[in-house]
Amino acid sequence: MRLATRLVLGTFTIVILTIVGLAWRSDQTIPAVVIIALAIALVVAWFAGRAIAQPLVVLSDAARDIAAGGTPRFPRSGIPEVDTLVEALRRMHRELGDRMVELQQERVGGGAVVDAMVEGVIASDARGIIVAANPAARRLLGYGPDARLPELPSLFRDKVARDAVWQVLAGREVHDCEFDRDGTVIAINARPVPGRGAVLVLHDLTELRRLEAVRRDFVANVSHELKTPLTSIAGYADTLTDAEIDPALRQKFVATILSNAHRMQRLVDDLLDLSLIESGRWSPAAQRIDVGLAIHDAWAPMREKAAARGAELAVSIAPDADRIWADPEALRQVLVNLADNALRYVPSGRGRVECSVERVGGGVTVSVADNGSGIARDHLPRVFERFYRVDPARSRDEGGTGLGLAIVRHLVEAHGGSVEAESELQVGTTVRCWFPDSPSGDS
Repeated sequence: MRLATRLVLGTFTIVILTIVGLAWRSDQTIPAVVIIALAIALVVAWFAGRAIAQPLVVLSDAARDIAAGGTPRFPRSGIPEVDTLVEALRRMHRELGDRMVELQQERVGGGAVVDAMVEGVIASDARGIIVAANPAARRLLGYGPDARLPELPSLFRDKVARDAVWQVLAGREVHDCEFDRDGTVIAINARPVPGRGAVLVLHDLTELRRLEAVRRDFVANVSHELKTPLTSIAGYADTLTDAEIDPALRQKFVATILSNAHRMQRLVDDLLDLSLIESGRWSPAAQRIDVGLAIHDAWAPMREKAAARGAELAVSIAPDADRIWADPEALRQVLVNLADNALRYVPSGRGRVECSVERVGGGVTVSVADNGSGIARDHLPRVFERFYRVDPARSRDEGGTGLGLAIVRHLVEAHGGSVEAESELQVGTTVRCWFPDSPSGDS
């Protein structure tokens, strides 16, 4: 039976019993008895209603606390119907709390994923007001972690990017919209969220575009390096088809053809070596090596070239650095390339190339210094790039391929080492290669 029904029947019963009792014991008239009974019933009903309403008021306050996210206080009434309602509200509060914790965990997890993304992510509402932007987006657009972002239509200065923003706010998707922002190449992909705004994803393509430029330059350089000797070979070979050519001139032309063929062979060999190292298909078979013996063997073929230029080859090895942990063939190639490169730029008749070896910071540094023309400061950061030449004409005339120092850098870094160069114009250049000691501690 419902609580309200019980209350009405109880009050009605009290009235009837009161009327009957008073009428039986009193000689008063019935109307007076009725009035007295009604007064008693009202008093009883008021106390009964108060006893029921008080827990309901507390229950209403608890519901408001739940809606506000506070901690509710649930009453104990002793009335079964009210207690059932209290238990239902308590269970709802528990379930809402569990759901809220799950939502917060999902939000934190999703936020952590978005913040960790290398792509920039920006979310806006339907009016274009930015509601979220991850650290990558702020970095790409030049805003600090706490800087206030403008509205989405005003976020970009580039017209291409602004057009993309208006498109996505108008409900159209945007794919691979690319623009340049202060030297940073950015691509925008955007998708509208019906009724809620838009999401933009920013991709930093700067490194990709740089690598594409390097690839194009590489292809152009290889083509140029091969075209020059091929042109000479084709020209002299065509001249040799003349049967009446002077034998001495014929011999000269044949020597030129052979020289250019050897130059092409060196270029192809260097390209194959560089490709093998960069692809990761080669790794050094390091072992303990006698540095002095390695330098002597590597530079023996270079002494004839040094003598032809009137240059001196010198070696200096510190007592505690007579052993190095390296791949023998790789170390030989490093020493040959450094000596060959140095001999091209030393002055004729008074040149000097010195290889010095010393122990530095848990490894051995092999340095090759010359007293050549030197390298300008702005060229130094690029001397280890493929095909980069400070003096292209002179390097080609000397037979250089432009790959020697690039190979040196890759070979040393494959050992876990490092390479650096320092130079001063008209004073000379020093290239230092640091090889770490073996993991086992041998040196």
